[in-house]
Amino acid sequence: MVMPLKTKEMTDLLPDERACLCYLSSHHPQDVPEFVKQMEYGRKGILHKLASAILREDIDSLYSRTQAIENVFSAPYSKQLQSYPLKDNKMYKLAMMTDYAVVFPILKEYSFRRVETGDDILYVDDSGVRPVETASELVRLLFKESDYPNIEAFCAELDNGTANLTLALAKNTLWKKPFHADSSLDYVQRQRALNPMFSASLFYEQLVLEGHHLHPGAKTKLGLSIEDVLRYAPEFHQPFDVRFVAVKKSELLTTQTAPILQNDFHDKWKQAQEELLGKGYTPGEYDVLPAHPWQFEHAIPEIYEGEIEAGEVILLDHVRLRADATSSFRSVSPHGEDTPVLKLAVNSQMTSTVRSISPQTAMNSTVFTEMMRTILTETPLPDFQPLNETKGAAFDSDDELKRRNLTMLIRESIDAHLEGDEVAVAGMALYAQSPMSGKTVLQELVQESGASPLSFFERYIRVVLPGYLTLMVKYGVALEGHLQNSIPVFKHGHLSRFFFRDWGGARVYKPRLEKQGLEPSFSKRSVSVTENRADMHNKLYYTVFQNHLGEIIRQLADNEAVFWGKVKEVCDETLDRLEREGLQEEVAIDRAFLYQPTVMHKSLTKMRLTNQKSYHYTEVPNPLA
Repeated sequence: MVMPLKTKEMTDLLPDERACLCYLSSHHPQDVPEFVKQMEYGRKGILHKLASAILREDIDSLYSRTQAIENVFSAPYSKQLQSYPLKDNKMYKLAMMTDYAVVFPILKEYSFRRVETGDDILYVDDSGVRPVETASELVRLLFKESDYPNIEAFCAELDNGTANLTLALAKNTLWKKPFHADSSLDYVQRQRALNPMFSASLFYEQLVLEGHHLHPGAKTKLGLSIEDVLRYAPEFHQPFDVRFVAVKKSELLTTQTAPILQNDFHDKWKQAQEELLGKGYTPGEYDVLPAHPWQFEHAIPEIYEGEIEAGEVILLDHVRLRADATSSFRSVSPHGEDTPVLKLAVNSQMTSTVRSISPQTAMNSTVFTEMMRTILTETPLPDFQPLNETKGAAFDSDDELKRRNLTMLIRESIDAHLEGDEVAVAGMALYAQSPMSGKTVLQELVQESGASPLSFFERYIRVVLPGYLTLMVKYGVALEGHLQNSIPVFKHGHLSRFFFRDWGGARVYKPRLEKQGLEPSFSKRSVSVTENRADMHNKLYYTVFQNHLGEIIRQLADNEAVFWGKVKEVCDETLDRLEREGLQEEVAIDRAFLYQPTVMHKSLTKMRLTNQKSYHYTEVPNPLA
């Protein structure tokens, strides 16, 4: 049995780790030993995400100027390094600082300069060598506050994420013990047979423990207490009650004249009318919006204090809707068969962004949906389909905080689209470890299909890539096609259909859309609409090729070049077809972009170090060149 930490050991903890242990000791003492056991893995999980990101982004030329340790006897600090058990079968790279060095153990390097570190990252100086313990320690060793003014805030984010990852790992170990199945696919089929209401798609949404696979802030949840994290984060599998807020129609922007909830959540809308009447208000003067329970308790009362006093915003006490968190935290899945998903504002920083929702995102929801319906009528992509956003609403104010925090949209449920024995797997869950087999879900799917990894992958991209490329080349629509927005659907392990979701991060290159005779009425100042072709190109390439396909290839390939060769083959076939359809100019431009020697990689870590809102990019080699 692992014993809780003693007083001396407690002093070595990060503040967030100590807070977790204190909370667990008071409320869940049986979980303390597992939390202590998982602390090393939580720390290393965030530390290696950070180290890999720093090298990939080549911040301060740390990738360019590191030197491989080919012979420990001739390396800098050779005497100190000889005292440490470096492994013969591993590559080590040393970064010299002013009066010390940092040594990175490299497991492997993948396309787009994706460096995978592992084991102990080492600090070396004249007095000796020791492991770097945490991500925040590595930041302080490598960067100076004079160069990067956001260092301390970034370290706080990393420390918070470290404790949250440990908490997730500990709770997951306890959660997965009762399973008796050969694979996650086997498990969900059994559950479906026992309970027709069981949602396999939600099961996979909540299977993701480590969050974004490239972002060192993947587990950051600033502003949430430990109790909040346990209650609302998807990996803890806890249903909760969505709350409701009535807002005077004169203070509200909506995508429709009818009440937002009237069709999809009619019983909740009726309950809200009754409560408003009981409180002495005229129901017809208000519309009713769902709100995330954390937002309802912690953000709305403070942000809208004046509006609540004036009776323009009313917190409803009795109307509640049972729901579960999906992998995106703020998008929640209400209980009930084929019930639509709610995307709700949460005024908390997760990864690098406060998860409120802009009015433009809410108001563009149905505009984008109608545009996609028109496009897919003109250019059918039968196996490449959207999860449409059907309604949106936002508080109407000149105050940015108020504009973004009573905002919501309604999106179709993936379950409403599934047929027979299809299984929808949230893209992020592909690299998650199955609690049944210990393999990744992607490995289970390949095994279920009976195909080779390369054949499985080729079938996958022959559904996915033509869709993304056709929309960009013909219509100028670059979907934000990373794994977080992707829901591949499988039948017997083979990809049968592919669904994409979440319009907020898309980029629409206006000249191409207008050339096809489409002029959707997007909200003013929408970042989604651009006159800059590079915005369209960078959005598609980073999210689809680097984030999405790059991770799948990393998981499947012994020889990456063969897999990227298949990607290029499918790209060529798609571009050739579009060229024959009269898009010669667009194809020539996009082909040159797709196959250029280097491409721009989004620098997520540098963006946090500088705290700049605009995107930073790093130039990396292009495997399609």
